This record gives sequence, C-alpha cells and structure tokens, in this order.
Amino acid sequence: MKKDMLYSGLGFIALGIVFLILYIITDGEGITSNFAGFAGGFAGPGVLMVYKYFHWSKPENKAAYEERLRNEKINAKDERKVMLRRISGHVMYTITIIMLALSVFVLSLFGVDKWVLLLIAVLLILEIAGGQIVYRHYDKKL
Repeated sequence: MKKDMLYSGLGFIALGIVFLILYIITDGEGITSNFAGFAGGFAGPGVLMVYKYFHWSKPENKAAYEERLRNEKINAKDERKVMLRRISGHVMYTITIIMLALSVFVLSLFGVDKWVLLLIAVLLILEIAGGQIVYRHYDKKL
C-alpha cells in the first residue's frame, strides 16, 4: 500500500482535531455545529485510511491486496462497466436537471425567498451550460 494513503489519513485526522479544537473554543457561537460536523467528517475517514494502510501493509494481507488491485484494474478497463458508468452518469445528470427545475417551481409555490430561488435557478443554468461546454470540449478532443 502506498505511503500517501497513510499521509492523507494523518492529514485528515489533523484537520479533524483542528475543527474539534475550534468547536471547543467557539462555545456555542453561530457555526459551532458546523465545526463539530467537520471534525467528525475529517477524523472518521482519516482513521479509516490509516487503518486500511496498516491492514493492507501486513505481510499476510499482501496477496489479497495484490488480487484486489488486479481486480480493480480489470474493472476499470472492462468495456461494459465503462459503458454502464457513462449511462448512469447521464441518467443522474438528467435527474439532477429535472430536480433543480422542479425545486424552483415547488419552492416558488411555498413563497420561499427570491434569493433562494435565484440560487437554485443559477445552479440549473450552470448545470446545463456546463454539460454543453464539457460535451463540446470532448467532441473536439476525441
């Protein structure tokens, strides 16, 4: 297992500790709950990364880890799975556009502030424009 997994995990744990200290210091002022969430959000995956590093670095797990890497390489290049990933990405892109458009409509019925509606509408426009830009970029490139 690569050392960067260990270093990333330790970095995540360090960020979690920093946010935990900020949570303790702020003592209930405004965004305190966000600091607590960030602390758990960084520390949890960090601990998992460090655990995975030490688990897969053990000599008795070396063969299983190499088999796992080999299967991941095969899955990444398998044509059927590549096609399925592309199709699922397209379906989720379409669903996201529909959900953004519907949320603007439904929230406007409930009388939500215009800034919220404007934000969601801008996200919808950026999603559509971004999709077209990426499509044209790859159309010329490939």
